Amino acid sequence: MGDTISSFLFQPPIPSKLKEDKILWLDTKRGKRIPAFYIQYNRNKADAHSRSRRDIPSAVADGGARYTLLYSHANAEDLGNIYPWCKFLSKTLQVNVFAYDYTGYGLATTQGEPTEEDCYADIDAAYNYVRRVLGVPPRRIVLYGRSLGTGPSCYLAARTADESSDGDGEPAVGGVILHAPFMSIYRVVLETGCTLPGDKFPNVDFIPHIRSPLMVIHGTKDNIVPFTHSEQLLKATDPECRATPLFVEGMGHNNVHPLVRPYFVERISEFLEQHVRPNESGEGPVSHMRTEAVEKLVARGYVPCPLKSARRGPDEGQVQTYVSAGRA
Repeated sequence: MGDTISSFLFQPPIPSKLKEDKILWLDTKRGKRIPAFYIQYNRNKADAHSRSRRDIPSAVADGGARYTLLYSHANAEDLGNIYPWCKFLSKTLQVNVFAYDYTGYGLATTQGEPTEEDCYADIDAAYNYVRRVLGVPPRRIVLYGRSLGTGPSCYLAARTADESSDGDGEPAVGGVILHAPFMSIYRVVLETGCTLPGDKFPNVDFIPHIRSPLMVIHGTKDNIVPFTHSEQLLKATDPECRATPLFVEGMGHNNVHPLVRPYFVERISEFLEQHVRPNESGEGPVSHMRTEAVEKLVARGYVPCPLKSARRGPDEGQVQTYVSAGRA
């Protein structure tokens, strides 16, 4: 049953192209080798550029931006697909971005079929590289998972929280951004009420353990992962960790239209400044967030669809610019 679910869940695309000098290679604890890239924001030039392996020493010395996004991509996409989007995030948010491919995706298609366990090992390898090689402190690392990528992101956020609570471990990550998240794979199709045997990526079970500021992003017209999943995950989040979400009316699962992007930049920038920075310094969450009812937080997260005022062609897809062709 588990293998059957995996065959439907993971849909690696035909590997896209990415210049070799942009690729870094990571070894996972499951014996796999996966590609990654690192985009560093240049504060002096207000620009962002990828760093090759030979550039890493100078990248570490330069430091780049204050925060580094550890980006976990969606299904049916790989590093080549997401590079333009990650560079956009780096330049507009003024952050560094480290992204990686899952086992079985992109240039890692030779490493075997993707599995849930490999996805967890993959993000562990990426996190270890950002921590040990790039030298980024945990509280300056912000996890950004999109759709399928929310699974590894929730796992890692919960793991670092558990380790930090032991007393001898490192602090938890600085923040978590979940873009089009799901409660679990089974629940995308049917609300089971609990996590059943064979279910994959039980985000709703990881969420209560997360002790980092958490923001969710979702489109109300998402026909792949129901919008209600974000609402339920927000309710399951520790009240002191909840940040103002971004719920875009009319936005689907895969499209981030240019008219919507300013909402992303504004709300994520607010998240970094009002939640991640205080968390980094140990000040804790913004005061009014500690007691605000989740219903009020959800209502404040809505933004109107800017496409209503945009001129549309007969095919709605004509006015949509996609993050990639990927799904879930």
